[in-house]
Amino acid sequence: MGLCLGPLCFSQIGTKLASIQRILLFYITGSHRTTPTEALQTITGIMPLHLKDQQEAIHINVTCLRKEKEFEGISYQSKDYEEKIKSLTSYPSLFNIINQISTTEPYKEVNSLMFFKDGSKTEMGIRYSYCAFENGISLGMEGKIKKLHTVFEAELMGLKEAIIRASEGNEIIKIWIHRLLSVMKVFDPHTPHQLVRNNQSLLTQHRNILVRWIKSHVGYRGNEEADTLAKKSHHRRHCSESFKTSMRT
Repeated sequence: MGLCLGPLCFSQIGTKLASIQRILLFYITGSHRTTPTEALQTITGIMPLHLKDQQEAIHINVTCLRKEKEFEGISYQSKDYEEKIKSLTSYPSLFNIINQISTTEPYKEVNSLMFFKDGSKTEMGIRYSYCAFENGISLGMEGKIKKLHTVFEAELMGLKEAIIRASEGNEIIKIWIHRLLSVMKVFDPHTPHQLVRNNQSLLTQHRNILVRWIKSHVGYRGNEEADTLAKKSHHRRHCSESFKTSMRT
């Protein structure tokens, strides 16, 4: 059996993968048998398998093997992406920020200082924001992150900025986040993301800062204002900190 290389081989592989995926797409959509595979992929929003295969190959080469890869004119260099942390940076017994994080505490408006944060993707790029409230007075702040970075990373940068701002005082301060994933990541001592580890370290240093989850789009003023700030076309501050993006969350 000869070795198959070149564009013809990849075309044959793509055709084979499409025929495999087509069967599953029929079960998902219940469409007629004559429906084109491309239409089924569009309806379901499922990526073609041959593209997913290429995506996985690039991901492994860049993030795991730390090699440079090029695809459709775009160069992916390992130095631009964070290397996953595979070990604990502190002893489990020292990871004691669990009491500072909650996803079940009900939101209650108080006169003390509170922070609300948000991350958003707009046509102008990825943005994060946090909004400080005290005695009903708002002090907003927002920043912009490079277009390459994800909303997940914007959320983490917003949390970091809020923690730094809140650490200026000694009173108990709550930071409310509407994205549950961000809260759970900070809660995880085994997270591979450096940005998350940075936030965990800040919380360890400032025991007076509490992180809470808040339900979004239910009319909470602080949360809605943070969301509005993140989506504004004009920003007040650029993110000057340099950090490597993650290919995945």
